[in-house]
Amino acid sequence: MPIDHEHDDHREGNEGHDDPGRAHDAPLEHGTSLGDTLSWAFELDQSPALAGASWLTREIVPDAKSPFDAILAPATTVGQLEELKSAYKLLRTTAASAAERSLAARLYAATIAAALVRHGTLITRQRDESLRKAFEELESDATLPDRIRELGSLARDFR
Repeated sequence: MPIDHEHDDHREGNEGHDDPGRAHDAPLEHGTSLGDTLSWAFELDQSPALAGASWLTREIVPDAKSPFDAILAPATTVGQLEELKSAYKLLRTTAASAAERSLAARLYAATIAAALVRHGTLITRQRDESLRKAFEELESDATLPDRIRELGSLARDFR
């Protein structure tokens, strides 16, 4: 006889819940849910280069769906952009693959561009020539979302 899991309230993660579908949304450590964890795992499988940056981004901007969303969101503060910049700077030098390091460098430049364009604040001590080159690279990188490329163009013109 097959086991009726629909009425089995003693499955792991579902103790005492009347709704059997709730197990995947049960909070795990630090307020995450199994659904959030699985979502992150699927992301890792689909885009390994983006996975580490996505995880770091969500630590700083919890509601962001991606690093790009966090950088582009009007609600992202200068402080959060500075934290993202520092995280991507670290990832730029410690990531396991060249693809991750390259993406981290682009995200690093994009956070500087976002702070400059949206908040009128320069969050780096990089020289103007280095910034101009980084913003031009953002603008010309066809692998990036259009809005990030536009941000690079606006930042280049802003400086």
